[in-house]
Amino acid sequence: MYECTNNQNTNMNNPINYVTSDLYLTAYLKTKGHKFKLEKTKVKSNFVFISSPDVLNDVDAYLSETGECEPLSYTNAIKNLKNYLYNK
Repeated sequence: MYECTNNQNTNMNNPINYVTSDLYLTAYLKTKGHKFKLEKTKVKSNFVFISSPDVLNDVDAYLSETGECEPLSYTNAIKNLKNYLYNK
């Protein structure tokens, strides 16, 4: 799921957010230095980023397979996100 949403209940100081449930995209954005908030329900988890041109450019780079990051950092980000999801 990829979407931009105008949700003022996220307390991230900006009502325009980029929301995704994609763990691997979130790991990529995390390696690029973007901060996120986890919104979890009983059946689904969403990662909420403050939408900015940098976030959207990095999402585009990831989806078009032109993005680059350190492989070990990406792998560690995936592991950390999985731990974060299961322990939250």
